[in-house]
Amino acid sequence: MAGGHEVTYTITATSDLTGNISYIKTDPPSMAVYNANSSEYLETVRVPIAGGQPVVYTTTLADPAQWALVTASGGLRINPEFHCEIAVDGEVVVSQQGGSGVSCATRPW
Repeated sequence: MAGGHEVTYTITATSDLTGNISYIKTDPPSMAVYNANSSEYLETVRVPIAGGQPVVYTTTLADPAQWALVTASGGLRINPEFHCEIAVDGEVVVSQQGGSGVSCATRPW
């Protein structure tokens, strides 16, 4: 993608669990198009997460300030204390701490 920015999504948790992670993998042309068919732009995966070990996804977005988003959740009896980060071109632009779920975005959703 010409003029694209490298976007790195990082998720960590303090406990071992299977997490549900969703992230924007490609820029939609508009919010209306995204809302009509989000699965074309939003990757959703169910993955094992080892406590303290980051799960990292990297993609290229033309407009990360508009579209960069990652969420994580998982069910445990003990709070897994999810943490998420979004880095654009190697610089962390968003970092959030959560409990049984967490969301990082470069703008309000």
